[in-house]
Amino acid sequence: MNIKSIPILKIPENNPYLNALKYLFIFIPAIVYFSLVNKYALNIPSQDDYDAILGFLSKFETAHGLERMYLLISQHNEHRILSSRIVYVLYYHIFGNINFRSIIFIGNTQLFLVFIFAVIFIKKCLPGQWVIASFFTSLCLFDPNGWENADFAMGSMQNYGIIMLFTASLYFYSLSGRKYLFAGILLQLLCIYSSGNGIIAAGVIVFFNFLIKDRLKIIFSLIILLVFSPLYFVSYRYPAPQPHNYYKIIMYFFHLVCAHIYFYDAQLAIISGVILLVVFATLLPVNKKLQIRPQMIPFVCISAFLLASMGTISIFRSNEPGPAYCSRYLVYPHFVFAVTYIFLLITLQGKKIMWPLAISISLLMLPVYNMNMWGGIHGLEFLSRNLKSTDYYYPDKNGAKIIAEKACSLNIYCIEKNR
Repeated sequence: MNIKSIPILKIPENNPYLNALKYLFIFIPAIVYFSLVNKYALNIPSQDDYDAILGFLSKFETAHGLERMYLLISQHNEHRILSSRIVYVLYYHIFGNINFRSIIFIGNTQLFLVFIFAVIFIKKCLPGQWVIASFFTSLCLFDPNGWENADFAMGSMQNYGIIMLFTASLYFYSLSGRKYLFAGILLQLLCIYSSGNGIIAAGVIVFFNFLIKDRLKIIFSLIILLVFSPLYFVSYRYPAPQPHNYYKIIMYFFHLVCAHIYFYDAQLAIISGVILLVVFATLLPVNKKLQIRPQMIPFVCISAFLLASMGTISIFRSNEPGPAYCSRYLVYPHFVFAVTYIFLLITLQGKKIMWPLAISISLLMLPVYNMNMWGGIHGLEFLSRNLKSTDYYYPDKNGAKIIAEKACSLNIYCIEKNR
């Protein structure tokens, strides 16, 4: 296969200097984001890194045959994290050890891939306005306010990984050539076993194939969903049931929806979340016959995945003590905000008000980005201080110590050499 025949790798040939400037412009937030990752990322495990990476690799190294396959798909808390574990195993066997700083960069690179797939979809539905839509999306996705993922190996691998697998599967299913079908199927299968909302991702991919009306893709994606989703729960250990307060769940959801913009007042944040959802629903590119333009189908499906994931987060996290939401979940409202802006541009296409309004909203986003930037930097500094000053940054320090000593004895990673 000629590498240039793959759509994602096509290089624009007209006005190369102008195209280079356009891409540089839309990548500015990514450059800023990765410079922060480079500044603060440490080769020290944080929180779930002890169990999810060091503990897992210690077990994997002493296991054999089918036991290793079982470990790859075994639970971590209430999730299965297959894609992340594949990366940990590959990295360890290639380099002979684990470097958390490198894993952090791999995890955050997944966010960069999500952005690339988003730009591809944007260029199809907004060919004349793709630069400003992509820049706005870049501001949202590479927002430093999601600092937990930016400097937490397991967090970035998981929270960015499932969105990357979903958007990548969506992309390959969207291509017309049958040669791309296997990639879409494989990525959909990985979705199911790679996070708590992986089954949601696989279901939305089936929905996508129904919308594009491709019978073969419907059949294959439906088989993947119906066969492998039930297998996810074989030998599954259910977490202890908790009473659900539906009022708290709903309030948490609305608060999370608008979490891209930080509000000091929780009530104002919830009201803003309701307003944003109303605006989103109003701009949804669906006509009176419930038909969606083909170019907009990917973003409708991305929206469905994001909102369903946020609903799931609200159900399982609304009872937890502490902040209203964790920064590692902010990638979802960040992306929803970007999609809402894309829907606005679609709605206003061909109208005189489009460009003034699009530019005005983008300029208004800059102070929000700046506010989130400083919030993110404070969070990164907080985590960096804790990792450097705490012997084991984990609730169960004795358990973390045992895991770390075991990993060091197996030459996987020695924390004392990296403090």
